[in-house]
Amino acid sequence: MQGRASNFRKVLADFEYRLQGAEFVAIDTELTGVDIEGEQDCFDDTALQRLDRHCRIAERYTLIQVGLTLVGRESYGRDEHLTFASYNLFAFPFVGNEKSTMRDHGFFCQAHALQFNAKNNVDFNLWIREGIPYMNREEERRYLKQNGGKEDSWPHEEKIGLLRLWKALCQAQLPFVVHCPLDLFFLLAAFERRPLPREDPRALAHMIRNCTPKVYDTAHLHGALGRFKRLGLMKFFEDTKAVYDEVVGNGNAGYPRLKCSLVGETAVRYAEQNNELAHEAGFDSLVTAQLFAYLRVISPVQVREGANRLFLYKSIQYLDLDRAALEGEVGVCMFDLSRVTLLVAALDAADGSDAPRLISNAGYTVKWIDSSHILVVLRASGGAAVRKAAELAGKVHGVASWMGFDEWRENEALKAYNNAYINGAHGRVEGLEDHYHPNFGLEVEDGRSARADDQPFSGGTGGTDGQLGSGSSDSSSSWWRTFESTTPQQLARRWSAGIVLAGAAGILLTFLCDNTCTARLLRRWRRR
Repeated sequence: MQGRASNFRKVLADFEYRLQGAEFVAIDTELTGVDIEGEQDCFDDTALQRLDRHCRIAERYTLIQVGLTLVGRESYGRDEHLTFASYNLFAFPFVGNEKSTMRDHGFFCQAHALQFNAKNNVDFNLWIREGIPYMNREEERRYLKQNGGKEDSWPHEEKIGLLRLWKALCQAQLPFVVHCPLDLFFLLAAFERRPLPREDPRALAHMIRNCTPKVYDTAHLHGALGRFKRLGLMKFFEDTKAVYDEVVGNGNAGYPRLKCSLVGETAVRYAEQNNELAHEAGFDSLVTAQLFAYLRVISPVQVREGANRLFLYKSIQYLDLDRAALEGEVGVCMFDLSRVTLLVAALDAADGSDAPRLISNAGYTVKWIDSSHILVVLRASGGAAVRKAAELAGKVHGVASWMGFDEWRENEALKAYNNAYINGAHGRVEGLEDHYHPNFGLEVEDGRSARADDQPFSGGTGGTDGQLGSGSSDSSSSWWRTFESTTPQQLARRWSAGIVLAGAAGILLTFLCDNTCTARLLRRWRRR
């Protein structure tokens, strides 16, 4: 259902009606900007730094469209018959005439973000002219206090606009489903308060809990399930649907059949899913909802375990809202680094296409980092990890170099710093969804899962380290830094430098150990 200021009452009435029988709501947004110039996400970030950046982005830019899909259950039983009602809402901050009570809102726009939305048929005139007004709860309180208005009065309802829908949604206490957490932060900044409590993870987690009991992030589930390579929303949905069709088509009685029915105007506008509708917020929220429904069917345990865990791009951590609410610490490592060792294999451009499959067939967990690097997880530490890694390196061809994950992360941070220094600006990574797999989705080269079962490796089991990418207790991967990832020329230079330093240290030590020299030095120092 298309929502704008002129038909908002009708949209709100339909939304509140369908809200009564809904199981969860999927959310998507279209925005005026998605990053901050000069601040690239990198593996050297801590989770708290990344949380701070998400909040500042949400405060800096604003909403263009809000997409919501309410998912209800048509029937109960062994099979699942779900209904989907989608809403595509243009949103524009309230602009008032009361100079003494309401400040005129300002926000930033990124040129590439506006161009991206224009290419996807966003009508900016409609957005500005007919966007549904809104303000956040704090602004509403200030408005009522300064104007002596009543909450249920017609002028008040007209001014707060979308906030009425947000309040109804939060009161229903439905689980939220998003594909990447930035959508959630934008809604919090738009409807709860601005600025967000980004320096207090506990306060932020409690704010989210007041809106919803659980948040499911399909981007986090992508890595936690460990059987999908493509992270982009449409492609992730296609891959998940293909897995569902395969397991159900094989007559597997352990999986319920899922029937999806579009209701109301949703059936008219989104009956045929195609790329022409992609990046309309309402449509993307529908795809997110259906993606989550299929993930629940094929991996119910992993989905339940993924509640309140939010994805971080270019990180081995995720944001844990439950931990933040209880302990005030928001970052959790995906891996128990006291039991596993993380290596990075740089694939040979000419001969590396088969390496991921060979590593996987050798019994190791393989997760994509980007198009030329894979993360290899050894279920061992210390000396056992060294032996396993040496055996693996001897078996697999097509790997240009091996290195410890910490070393690879440091190299990436250095590259990002050098690029920022040289370019003087932050260049946005184009093709992110197709080329980067930030949560390390497991996939071998032939497209099949590298593991027969569906148990996730990641998801934070055992790891409670709040520092990004902290190494294992015995630093068992450090030997890779001085051998596998080092060229002969580098070894020669380091060896020569070591000889020079050792010689200098020997001369200095001999000099200091000579009693006569030492005595002379002491006498001269006393005279001064």
